[in-house]
Amino acid sequence: MEPTIGMPCPIEVPDLDAPNVSNGTMLNDICSTPQSLKAVIDAYIVDQTKIEFSSLLQPLAEQHALAGGIPLELMASKQSDGGFANRIVLVGSGTSLNACLVAEYLIEQIARIPVEVSYASEYCNRKPIFRKGDTLVLVSASGETDSVLKSLERARASSKGKEILTVALVNEMQSTLARECDVCIPVKAGTEFGVTSTKVFSATVLTMALLAMALGEKTGALSAEQVKELISTSITLPSLVSEVLRNELQTLPECRLWDIACHNVLAQNFIFLGRGFNFPVALEGATKCKEVAYIHAEGYPAAEMKHGPIALIDQFMPVVIICPPSDPCYEKIISNLQEVKTRNGCVIAITEVGNEALSKSCETVVFVPPTHEYFTPIINVIPMQLLAYMMGTLRGNDVSNPRGMAKVRTSTVISTQS
Repeated sequence: MEPTIGMPCPIEVPDLDAPNVSNGTMLNDICSTPQSLKAVIDAYIVDQTKIEFSSLLQPLAEQHALAGGIPLELMASKQSDGGFANRIVLVGSGTSLNACLVAEYLIEQIARIPVEVSYASEYCNRKPIFRKGDTLVLVSASGETDSVLKSLERARASSKGKEILTVALVNEMQSTLARECDVCIPVKAGTEFGVTSTKVFSATVLTMALLAMALGEKTGALSAEQVKELISTSITLPSLVSEVLRNELQTLPECRLWDIACHNVLAQNFIFLGRGFNFPVALEGATKCKEVAYIHAEGYPAAEMKHGPIALIDQFMPVVIICPPSDPCYEKIISNLQEVKTRNGCVIAITEVGNEALSKSCETVVFVPPTHEYFTPIINVIPMQLLAYMMGTLRGNDVSNPRGMAKVRTSTVISTQS
């Protein structure tokens, strides 16, 4: 089916060079993503050649069981046989959990360190098992997420809980989580006014990618030349995200995403598919579809479609498939795409500029700039955030303040406590 074109567009696009965040809207948050990414780059990349997390280079205090240990070295430590002495556990909720899943791929692929990811709401009720020197990374934009704070308490109450390194990865430095953990890594995204997380997700993923690179250099998994190349690529990300925003917003209402939103606004269900680094992005796309457009959506690893979801696919089921050619599983993703098409599914493909082959096999293709495989989640999440925003707007939803959701703000918590 061809997209419906020409529906009136009520979206007022902010100045993409200087988004007016005082408007406090989800769209302004999305449009501020390039500035947030640049803030991360400025904070952790020195002279465009070196990654430096100053908080990970400070020795732990004397009262700590790991007193004197350097956090970055503890996270990257190896046994005499070359295996890793410690592991990293990532804990988060909602969008932060999806960022943790991207980080799992990044840290294991880049630094070759074993990683475990858990829902904070489940982890806080478990009996975690640690070894001395393990690292627990707690991810929360506000630093006040209840289940994340309880996960920290649960971990410290375990048998080895006093002998682990705890790291807070937060957007709010003046938060409980930042104060309670051994080390804090600020995400630097700036104030996010919309209730649902957008630019903080992107900034968190980039921060995790830079952390993975720092760990990879420390473990020897990355050569100096590889680090230099990845740093060079990461510095281009703000401009690449700006390019996506300009392509999709400055041409409203003729842009492809607006056509897709108009065509699918009455859909009852969506499926988002991705592989590898982009599987968590499929989960995030589904999250935004539910939070903002109020449409039921599920994210899956593309190959898992055959285990249930494939039975649901018909002409009324939009399927968003993330398929960058840089993905090592690209050919397999195309095979999954063909399986959707043979069942008359409506395919919305997100791929790189120049991949015209998909234009012949898909109803709709959204093109984004190419980048290194490690950074594709930061680029590919933008069209899905915009699509959810547009469908939510068309459905008359309060997209910046979705029903049933509330943003925990540190300043509110502090004033309440005082």
